[in-house]
Amino acid sequence: MRVIRHPRADGPGTAIAIGSFDGVHLGHQAILGLVKDAASARGLASAVLTFEPLPREFLAPANAPARLSSLPEKILALQALGIDLAFVQRFYARFAAREPADFARWLHGNLGARHVTIGADFRFGAHRAGNAQRLAELGAELGFEVEVLKAVKQAGERISSTRVRAALASGDLDEAARLLGRPYAICGRVQHGAKRGRELGFPTANIRLGRARPALGGVFAVKCTGAATRGLEGVASLGINPAVQTGGPATLEAFFFDFHGDLYGRRLTLEFHKKLRDEAHFASLDALVAQIRKDCDEAREYFGTRG
Repeated sequence: MRVIRHPRADGPGTAIAIGSFDGVHLGHQAILGLVKDAASARGLASAVLTFEPLPREFLAPANAPARLSSLPEKILALQALGIDLAFVQRFYARFAAREPADFARWLHGNLGARHVTIGADFRFGAHRAGNAQRLAELGAELGFEVEVLKAVKQAGERISSTRVRAALASGDLDEAARLLGRPYAICGRVQHGAKRGRELGFPTANIRLGRARPALGGVFAVKCTGAATRGLEGVASLGINPAVQTGGPATLEAFFFDFHGDLYGRRLTLEFHKKLRDEAHFASLDALVAQIRKDCDEAREYFGTRG
């Protein structure tokens, strides 16, 4: 899959879906399946147009929801689904101020849009003035089709990034996995941290989050890929770590069972399988160590019952 940040007018014709695609959940996957079908039927490249930062993060940063996926995680998910092209458009003031007709001309001329897939609630252009009907009208003038999709539902409810966030925030990782079609995961490189875990007898990998605010927090039973030829199991803490510090940005630290090696600089993917508890402050380091041992025992038992 090619990632294109500065599209030119000489690119291929595309069947393209437009959206934030945060989390690339089952609803997104259904849309992208239809995009691939449309591309195949018309001899076009399958494509996605997404934005960085996400529009809500730029327009209302104080009220923007927690990110489900960083841009690299999103790109990897789109690639796994077999999309040919990913257009990543920087979202900034001048782009947000484009009139709907100008946006449609850019879509057709620079992104090669010949078939466009959007949701019924799609809005575009300055002040969100354009809607699905307006894009279809502009497409008829410029030479591209517009397909408006109904919401994809599971058990009678719409699958959405909002529902995934709610499931993660409540610690319902099974529900999140049902909506995503896979366990929720975070991917990032291992960086140097304060090395407190090593001092306590539990050396941890400090994994770069790649987002200002994670969608979940607490202590979790996790599986890891990217560190060895086999998947590793362990315990991860995600949050501000009140047991050893006050305030500061969220961090993701993972201790892996039966692993000894240097992980610095390695890109790891952590799958979150069970929430063990919320973060907590402890009266002493001995109490913290005792709790970590309990967390590890619980995680080992959890994975042991699942083969």
